[in-house]
Amino acid sequence: MTVRRQHYKLFGEVLRAYRLEKQLTQEQLSERVDVIRPFISALENGTRQPSLDMVLRLAKALDITPGKLLDPVAEKMEQQK
Repeated sequence: MTVRRQHYKLFGEVLRAYRLEKQLTQEQLSERVDVIRPFISALENGTRQPSLDMVLRLAKALDITPGKLLDPVAEKMEQQK
């Protein structure tokens, strides 16, 4: 697995954890950010990467700061330098 793919996968794991913490289904989250459910699944599985706009929309839908989604990925990137 490439380093980039690892970052996408980590983002997806963080996204899934917050979604579950908020007791939302993928369908409910997809409705909140106006995308189809398979897109949320692809983000959580690390097969798609989110745009900045999507990160902001996801954070708002989950009632968290964008940093909560991105900080774990940024920390991992720093460790790999």
